[in-house]
Amino acid sequence: MMLRTGLLISASILISAAASPAFGQTAGEADAANQGNAGEIIVTAQRRETALSRTAVSATTFSGDQLQSAGIATLDDLATQTPNFNYVDTGLIPRYRIRGDGLQVFNDTSESPVGFAVDDIVYGAGALQRVPLYDVQRVEVLRGPQGTLFGRNTTAGLVQVTTNKPGESFEGYLQGQLGSFWQRQVEGAANIPFAEGVRGRVAFYYDKDDGFQRNAAFPDGQRWSARDVLSGRAQLGFDMGPDASLLLKASVTRDRSVAPSSGSQGALDPVTGAPCDTARILANQCVNGTGFNFGEPNPKRIFSDFDGMPNHLDFAEYSARLNWNIAPSVELVSITGYLDYDRIFQEDADGSAVGGFLGNASAIYTLDAKQFSQELQLRGGREGGLNWVAGAFYYNDRRTATSTVPEFFGTAIDTTGRVKTESGAVFVNADFPISDTVGVELGGRFTKETKKLDLVFPAAPNASYKVSVDEFTWRAGVNWTPSDVLFLYANAATGYKSPDFNTTLLFGDASAAAPTDPETSLALEAGAKWRLNDGRLLFSVAGFRNHVKNKQATVAELVGGLPVSRLFNFGELEVFGAEFELTGKVTDQLTVQLGLSLLDTEINAPPTAVYRSGPAGDVTPVDGKELTATPHYKVNGLLRYDFEPSPVGQFAVQGDFTYTGHQFFQLDNNDRDAQNAYGTANLRVFWRDPSDRYSVQAFVENVTNTAFASYVVTPGGFDTRYIWWGKPRTWGVRLGVDF
Repeated sequence: MMLRTGLLISASILISAAASPAFGQTAGEADAANQGNAGEIIVTAQRRETALSRTAVSATTFSGDQLQSAGIATLDDLATQTPNFNYVDTGLIPRYRIRGDGLQVFNDTSESPVGFAVDDIVYGAGALQRVPLYDVQRVEVLRGPQGTLFGRNTTAGLVQVTTNKPGESFEGYLQGQLGSFWQRQVEGAANIPFAEGVRGRVAFYYDKDDGFQRNAAFPDGQRWSARDVLSGRAQLGFDMGPDASLLLKASVTRDRSVAPSSGSQGALDPVTGAPCDTARILANQCVNGTGFNFGEPNPKRIFSDFDGMPNHLDFAEYSARLNWNIAPSVELVSITGYLDYDRIFQEDADGSAVGGFLGNASAIYTLDAKQFSQELQLRGGREGGLNWVAGAFYYNDRRTATSTVPEFFGTAIDTTGRVKTESGAVFVNADFPISDTVGVELGGRFTKETKKLDLVFPAAPNASYKVSVDEFTWRAGVNWTPSDVLFLYANAATGYKSPDFNTTLLFGDASAAAPTDPETSLALEAGAKWRLNDGRLLFSVAGFRNHVKNKQATVAELVGGLPVSRLFNFGELEVFGAEFELTGKVTDQLTVQLGLSLLDTEINAPPTAVYRSGPAGDVTPVDGKELTATPHYKVNGLLRYDFEPSPVGQFAVQGDFTYTGHQFFQLDNNDRDAQNAYGTANLRVFWRDPSDRYSVQAFVENVTNTAFASYVVTPGGFDTRYIWWGKPRTWGVRLGVDF
């Protein structure tokens, strides 16, 4: 409670301070800075391009050049340099969190409260949030519910990726990278103008390494946590007269990576077999069910009786976008997308080369899915006046997920879940001035959705569930521009997340798949954006409160000696916090990107909502606990210095860092399944030749070789503590040529 009060006080003080003229500019100076400021950050948070410094949303943006310079190729990398953006990833599905709210579910058929879209096409499945980020124009992380303008409607936020589009002239680039663990990475793209009004762009990405985890049971075998990703994208743009254009896109990704493996620690007394307490488990004084002691946990050493396991994905996207100016100030936009994807993931369920309570068991998960979406927008307006967008959205998703333990069921599939989702929505949003300095934003969205689950079991009766929901979400805000360098805003917004089914390892228990209620959120936010240093620096601060109802979560319970997943609404969630960001140029040579996150979460749940964990199967009420993977603070920063050009070329140095506070990984907030505060840092040096065509980058990531956990769990009644690790120190060299 004291932290929560401190968050609100600190945010209000900074917002109030921003309204004072301590760093003021004259109007003439500000106008000159704005007109000549080529570094203005552009976002599409209102479904049109606007300046971040004048957009009433808390957002962090990265250009394609920034992503490459910082070595950001996945959303995991992106999260480290984004305030209040965190993740948990065990290989099955990534679980991202914005402002503390995120997926607490382990199913391939579930959708995240954090949305993900590429070129305005919603990627519904969590597995698709792993697609590589390459040939990108811009990535935006929008914090807070996105319940009016974007696709599937989210309660926490949205990551929006905009790829580079075909251009009118022939140009491109090619880059290659060699690094630790025999990493080989190649990326390239090219614009191809075919004829007047017809242009194309092709891009590709290849990333392969040998993995950083060695299996102690197979010293000369396959390494784990190895990447093997090949992806390509082709776009074709047409001018359909002076007022319309059509863009067609096809992209494919083939991922044959090796799954990550958990490190392990025994949780039983080596003499009596009784459950150990936390101190003894962490001191490596305990064993698993076979009496095996794993020794000191090490990110690079794991134990498994399997020589590697698949983490594979085959993904294809086909989309079309029509932009038609049907009147001088009115545009019609049509966005059509079709996704087809399959994946298989396997994990070592006992985390050991010598078995445990589950024997030498593994779990295999597959997903076969198809998704179609169609959005129509009618939008218009003018700068300084009314800007509006109205539209409709249709979404149809078919997923078949299987999960099984071959050692128990042989060739039979334990659980097959077929989830069909059909959703339609209409929406409208408008922002308009009510005076020279005050503006208002209002928006609403009505969603009608039906979801159906068909369950198939090998040795139990099949079952079906169906749920339908009608939901209205809205957004309202006001903004004030007291000077040319200062922008203040306040807004309220709601979001919605679909009802969910459990489809993973039910072992014939159909009752464990009963649908949950939908999650809903109400968020309040106030913020300030202040342009400094002649408009070259942007300081942003936001304070927020988010209230989530019917939060969904999965827990595992032993039923007949087997771990059955249970998915339920465990209660409500209160989130308070603040974000502070400083981005831009301090001087012509020095670029900064600094961020601070403050966060406080609290679960409000009935006494019957409990969580079972640890070797003794301790049962703990979750009321009053913190949500998982939500550190109270995170500090991130990037500093880059570009030296003056010389006869031998242009040199630059860059360092970035992240320091993350203590966090719990389980709902009972036990000290065993947690990660203490830790920090990581990366260093890079750059060179470009005098012609600005050739480039070299050398880097070291996680310079201090800090060992940190991305997730930890000791399932209730089990004999083992499992640890999924972040990457150790890596190094590499990247060469590039532009043409």
